[in-house]
Formats: sequence, C-alpha cells, structure tokens
Amino acid sequence: MEKKKAIGFRGSWFADVDGETLPCVHKHWWAPGGRYDDPGLQPGMPKGDELVASIAAEKRVILTSDEASLDDDGKVVGFRRTGYIAVYSVDGIEFDAAGLRFKFLKRLCELK
Repeated sequence: MEKKKAIGFRGSWFADVDGETLPCVHKHWWAPGGRYDDPGLQPGMPKGDELVASIAAEKRVILTSDEASLDDDGKVVGFRRTGYIAVYSVDGIEFDAAGLRFKFLKRLCELK
C-alpha cells in the first residue's frame, strides 16, 4: 500500500492528504472491535461539532498517534499529535452526551 503524506497545522483538528482536508481522530480512543469511543467530545463544543459534521459528511478520518495530557485524576485533558497513521473509512457515527463513537471500516491508505 502506497504511503501518502498528511500535512496538519498546530491547533487544527484536520489535516490535508492529496489536497483534501480530512478530520483527525486519536488512536488513544481506538476501542476493541475497531470502534472509536471518545467520551470527552460533547455536542455544543464548536470544534467538536465541526469535526463530527465533517466525519459524517466525508465518512473518512485520519487516525493519528498522540501523547495524551492527563489531569491529577487520570482524565485526558488534551493531546499532542506525534504522527499520522492512516486514512480509514468509517460508519455508524453517533454523537451525544456519551461522546463520539463510530466504527472503522477499511484502511484506505497509509500515511507518513
């Protein structure tokens, strides 16, 4: 599988691959069975609403590697992106008070 280059920008939840802007999601929230489960993302958060709208429209995401920042109770309070892993197709998107959830379907391309 060919590796493509992703280009992101500090503070953005999106990155460009082959001139197309795609939403980024954290490997940290990868759950068993190829599920994504981010309990911290809530409706009404402007950047979160924009991210979820893009995921729903594109049905594709960039999976990123990151270092999580934790508070004293071990709760994730932020991330520092360390790399890009791959572009995946996704479906079964749910976004509510329990957070953002979806299913990874297929790895579309590797990223560098």
